[in-house]
Amino acid sequence: MNKVREFYTPGKIIFGPGGLSQVGAEGKKLGSKALIVLGRSAMKKSGALDRLTNLLKENNLEYAIYENIPSDPTVETIDTGTDLARKEKCNLVIALGGGSVLDTGKAISAMVVNVNEGSVADYQEIEGKGRKFQHKPIPFIAIPTTSGTGSEATKNAVITNTKFSLKKSIRDPMLIPEVALVDPELTLSLSPRITAICGGDALTQCIESYLGKKSQEITDTLALHAIGLIGKSLVKAVKEGKNLEARKDMAMAALLSGLCLSNSGLGAAHALSHPLGIYYKIPHGLSCAVLLPYVMKYNLPVVTKRMAKIAQSLGEDISLLSETEAAQKAVEKIKEMFFQAGIKENLSEWRIKEKDFSQLIKGAKGGSLNNNPRDTSDEDLIELLYKMTGLY
Repeated sequence: MNKVREFYTPGKIIFGPGGLSQVGAEGKKLGSKALIVLGRSAMKKSGALDRLTNLLKENNLEYAIYENIPSDPTVETIDTGTDLARKEKCNLVIALGGGSVLDTGKAISAMVVNVNEGSVADYQEIEGKGRKFQHKPIPFIAIPTTSGTGSEATKNAVITNTKFSLKKSIRDPMLIPEVALVDPELTLSLSPRITAICGGDALTQCIESYLGKKSQEITDTLALHAIGLIGKSLVKAVKEGKNLEARKDMAMAALLSGLCLSNSGLGAAHALSHPLGIYYKIPHGLSCAVLLPYVMKYNLPVVTKRMAKIAQSLGEDISLLSETEAAQKAVEKIKEMFFQAGIKENLSEWRIKEKDFSQLIKGAKGGSLNNNPRDTSDEDLIELLYKMTGLY
C-alpha cells in the first residue's frame, strides 16, 4: 500500500577530516554567544576544546561552558544546563562529544527558549503523554566525537528520568540540529572498546530502521550503504585506531544511522537496551550490539528477504543460498564481526537477575518496540532476555 512519508535532516551537514575548522564561521551565522556542552575530560585532554574555543574567538563569538555531562544525562542535567544558558544569555548551543553530550545540548537548545518554561521532564514521552514544543529552539550545532549514536542527525534526545526509573526520549522535528559537523579526525583517539560498542550501536540503528514497520525507500538505501561501511571498517577501526579511512567509514555510517532512525524508527534491541542502561548501567551501544543477533533471529521469519539483503551488504556471497539461509548468514556474519571487535555474545558478566525481567520489559514498552517488524509478547521478551543475559 502506498504511504506518504516524511524525511527530516539537519539544516546543514558538514562532513570530512578537518571539518571542525568551520565551526567558528558556522556559529557566527547563528548566534553571538554559545553554550558549549561537554563530557567529563576527553575533549580537554585531546585538545579539541582548545581548538573549538580558539575558532569561536577568531570569529568574535563569546561562550560559556557546561561540562561533566554523564553518560546517561538526567532530567536534572538538562534543567541545570538550561538555567545556565539563560543566565549567560546564550543564543546558540554547541555540543562537542558523544551521544549523551549531543542529546543534552539538543534538549537545552529547546528548553532555553522562555516560552518552553518548565522541566524537560514535562516533554518526555511517558505513558503516552508529553508536552510539545511550541516555539523553535535556539540554534544548535552538533559535533560528534564518537561514531555510534547518530544524534547529530536525529529529532530526539534520550533522557533518564530518575523519578520514574525510565530512560525516555523527547521527540520533535524542531530538535534536529541546525548544523551537524562530522569530523572523523575527532574519533582517532577513541579506545578500541568505545569504537566497538559505538559501532555496534550504529549497526543496530541501521538494521532496526531497515527492518522496522516504518521503513521507507530513502532510509532503506541509506541503511544498506551504512551497513556495508560498517561491515568493511568496524573491525579495522577497532584494531587500527589511527586508520583515517576506517574512521571516515564509521563516522559516515553513524551519521546515516541517525538519519535512518530519526525517520524510520528502531526496534526491540533498542527498546530493551534503555531499561538495561537504567537498572544495570550497561553502556547503550554494548547492550544493543549483544541484543542485535538475537533480535534479528527472532525477526527472521517475517523479514527474511530483507535480512538476505543485509547479508549481501555485509559482503557475503549469497548467490547459492536460499533466502532463509542468506538471512541466517546475516546473523552469523554480525556475530563473527562483533567477536572480532571484542564484543561478547551475552551480558553474563553484568549479572542481570531474572527477578528484574518484569521491570525491564515494562521499561521496554513504547515506540521502538511497537516498530519491531515482528510483534512481541512479554513471553517473547523474556526469552530474549534469557538468551542475551546468558541465563540459558
